[in-house]
Amino acid sequence: MEFPSQIIERIRELHGSVKVEAQRLRTEAEEAARTERVWADFEQFLAKGWTLHVLDLLDKETPRLKRMRMENNSALPAIENSYRLAKEESERLLRRYPAFLEEACREANLGLDKDSRHPKYSLERGFFRLEIDETKRLARLFDNEGRLAEHPADVQAVVETVQREHHRIFDRSFNGPKFLKFLRAQYTALLEKEKLVDGASMPIRNITKRLGKNVEGFRTDEFLIDLSKLAEEGPFEIDGRRLDLQHTQDTNRGMLLYGTAARGYIGFVVFKEV
Repeated sequence: MEFPSQIIERIRELHGSVKVEAQRLRTEAEEAARTERVWADFEQFLAKGWTLHVLDLLDKETPRLKRMRMENNSALPAIENSYRLAKEESERLLRRYPAFLEEACREANLGLDKDSRHPKYSLERGFFRLEIDETKRLARLFDNEGRLAEHPADVQAVVETVQREHHRIFDRSFNGPKFLKFLRAQYTALLEKEKLVDGASMPIRNITKRLGKNVEGFRTDEFLIDLSKLAEEGPFEIDGRRLDLQHTQDTNRGMLLYGTAARGYIGFVVFKEV
């Protein structure tokens, strides 16, 4: 059956108007959700006493605050008062930042390396690097594989971030034979893909690149720690071949192992015939 064209056209118009209204409601809902997140974060930062987070959030929300001021919003005096108090406290915090950070790290059992000097700190024999940017009031955390976090430099927030990343990287179980088998599988798969013979040198970054594409949630810093443990503890032999980690002078293409295994940058993986 063919419906009359005027009916089809009318329904098309109806669909178009409903579609526009649906998009408007979605936009409003997204903005409402964002607004709710802003004030939920603000409440949390106030409760934790994170003054630098308070300043950062309110500075970013200047247009919203201007609208609230034009609307004579009743919450504005409390917001402005919190900004003033946070500003005063942040100045005190930054004046004594090294002492506050060192004390908070001690209480959290996070040992700063002895050569740490404000504004650059390190932990775990340089594996973690923490930089405090006082001008922007930001803290940046790095490890040997890149940047991990950047946020306002409230001391407790920094400590929580370091604890979280330390736990993620170092508090995982390690099974040497299982990891060696896993490494061997990646190595042989790349040999086949690149048509190389068993025993050829394989760039370590080729292996991590393959893992990044094929393994969900893969993190190179976790792989680095597992490889470091394998280099320290073994085992080293599998399928009649022995693992050999070869060094490189190219720091951009190598991986700096952790702990006693850190004797230079590892650039290549080889499984030599026993």
